Amino acid sequence: MEPPSLTPAARRANLVLAGVVAAAFVATLLVVGTVAAGVTAVVGHLLFAAPGVIMIARLHPAGARWLPAWTFGPMIGLGASSLTLLAFWAVGGRGLWLLIAAPATALLLAWPAARLRDRWRWPAPAAADARMLLLALLLVPVLVTRPFAVVGAERPEGRVYRQYFTADYVWRRAVVAEVAKGDFPPLNPYYRGDVLHYYWLPHLMSAVEHRGWPDIDLDSLLLTRTVLVDAMFVAALYGIARLAVEAPWAALAGVLCGFLATSFEALAALWALHRDHAPAHFIRYLNIDAISRWDYGGMPIDGLQRILWYQPHHATGYLLGFLGVMALARRRRVLDPTVFAVAGTLLATSVLVSSFAGLMYTAVAAFYEGVLTVRRRAWRAGVFNAAYAALPLMIGAAVVTALDYVDHPVDYDMSVVRFGINQLATRNFFVVTAMSFGPALIIGATGLWMAWQRRLSDTWPFLAVLPVVAWFYFFVDIRDHEDVYVGWRVGHLTFMALIPLMGLAFVSAAQATGRARRWLGTALTVTILLALPTVVIDTFNTQDVVPNGMGRAWLRTETITLAEWDGLEWLRLHTAPAAVVQVDTIAREGVMWAYIPAFAERRMGVGVPISMVPLRKYQEGSKRVVWMYDVADTRSAYAFAERVGLDYLVVGEPERRAHPGVEARWATQPELLPLAFHNQSLSIYEVRHGAALAACTAASALTTTGREAGSRPALATTPSRAGYPPGR
Repeated sequence: MEPPSLTPAARRANLVLAGVVAAAFVATLLVVGTVAAGVTAVVGHLLFAAPGVIMIARLHPAGARWLPAWTFGPMIGLGASSLTLLAFWAVGGRGLWLLIAAPATALLLAWPAARLRDRWRWPAPAAADARMLLLALLLVPVLVTRPFAVVGAERPEGRVYRQYFTADYVWRRAVVAEVAKGDFPPLNPYYRGDVLHYYWLPHLMSAVEHRGWPDIDLDSLLLTRTVLVDAMFVAALYGIARLAVEAPWAALAGVLCGFLATSFEALAALWALHRDHAPAHFIRYLNIDAISRWDYGGMPIDGLQRILWYQPHHATGYLLGFLGVMALARRRRVLDPTVFAVAGTLLATSVLVSSFAGLMYTAVAAFYEGVLTVRRRAWRAGVFNAAYAALPLMIGAAVVTALDYVDHPVDYDMSVVRFGINQLATRNFFVVTAMSFGPALIIGATGLWMAWQRRLSDTWPFLAVLPVVAWFYFFVDIRDHEDVYVGWRVGHLTFMALIPLMGLAFVSAAQATGRARRWLGTALTVTILLALPTVVIDTFNTQDVVPNGMGRAWLRTETITLAEWDGLEWLRLHTAPAAVVQVDTIAREGVMWAYIPAFAERRMGVGVPISMVPLRKYQEGSKRVVWMYDVADTRSAYAFAERVGLDYLVVGEPERRAHPGVEARWATQPELLPLAFHNQSLSIYEVRHGAALAACTAASALTTTGREAGSRPALATTPSRAGYPPGR
């Protein structure tokens, strides 16, 4: 693994540093999860990463292979192993043996890799690379240990989950629980009879583990796996930075700035608190990396630190797409269909893992190669290269279609993607850009000036990212995400592309002389110091420590009381995995939208998931549930529940507030809705299917127009193809 030029003293220093980094990761894994979860995650990731490490190592001569193998290889191995795991899953393979069979099958791709040697240009490892890479990896335990340690922490009031940061995490928990049930394709836990319209491939490995070891705490399993994916992500970003930055220390500086110095939003928030004479401690209540949205009405841009916290699926998709662009940009031959087939495979895998990011990287690759083809006038090569890249992309698109990732409701004239000016992107554009991107743009522009002066062509593929994501930023929107989804993806891709340029800025400062060196050094230092507070505050605020003391409109922590947890555990342990459990999603608002799928690991008849679009069918179906809880005639409520296939009805504090007397009403018909579980927090009623009830009662329940006390509101039609009954 070590370059031969290292001295014995340097080797010993690297071993000591490697021990420190290993100890930091072991401590992190033990803090955020159980020993069983940590061992499971480490062994699983070693197995899944191995094919990529071996594959990339065989592409390079001895002595030069360790840097690309250990920075790019793990993520490529994870992608390849996940694809083979999907293939086994699709043909009915179930069981823990898949965790060995999938990477073993992917390993077969490593043997012919040696035939592709010398097709790409890679930087030769320097003596300092191992040390700089190890220092970069320390970012992970520094940023994630404390936040992860308090996810789902048990406190006197119950188990707590920080809401505004953990939406991605709670969603991932629900997806893993659903995929682990084994249906292919997985069913939609938020709409009975529908399939899961979401890119669930990156969660398949966790689902296999959860299915095989259900007694391992799911929080521990997911968080420990996130730590290891984060390590792959940071390592790959260091390797990508080294493609354009010759000095390892400068590549490290670029990576550190990419995570720690990208936003001035904390300064804007602190100034606003000072201006309004508000107490300084109010800063803990703020979503600090979204001040551009909440205070200025602009597009919110998240820093890369948030990728480390709760988005390992996007981290995987980002890197696979980025490596797909690099695969074609770093080739040695103008005409090389094999290289384009490899690049197309990486891009297609990125689409399967993080669909929208994969599409953006595919657009970046097309833009970069199109410009290069025009400049070289290499029309023949362009046609052949594009054809070979298109084949795996077409296969990827076919798989996405077969898995039904994208919902196309036949009853509604609506699409997921909307084209046209995104008004949020243009609102207070210059102020928002300065706050959200300011430090990264300042440091990156300094590096760009150096690259321009010295004609550093290796920076061109990174620059190609910027105009493409800018077009997406202004002209593309994803429905029902409040116009912000594209901004999140664009921000991450922009910061990743700027990392090498930020590294070059430090090279420029180091190589300058006299007054220029002092000015550049001072400017970089001041910019970093002004940007650091955003990440520092964000890292503190992501911990589950904020009390809900400012009213229901300002909830920042989702608390599941111990009594509630007992009820959810009862559902998980004493009901069938396919059981359909219903709460009133509207009464629970946006705080507990994943309450049943994520924590009871059961499906709902209908809910309102914030990660699947379009939302209209979920919203309209949820209105029917409101009627079921409100209707005065318990037999009508039962008839409705039985007809739509509900197995259990849950009443908690939100349902009690929204539907006074619901428990008393349902208690009048124990032969239809017997009480299956009860404590001070939850009442769970079983829907006894097949109980004696005249068919006319069911018909009456669904056609009543207001004669009953508490009659249902007029509801729009929901798609009958998904198994939910059409409205009147």
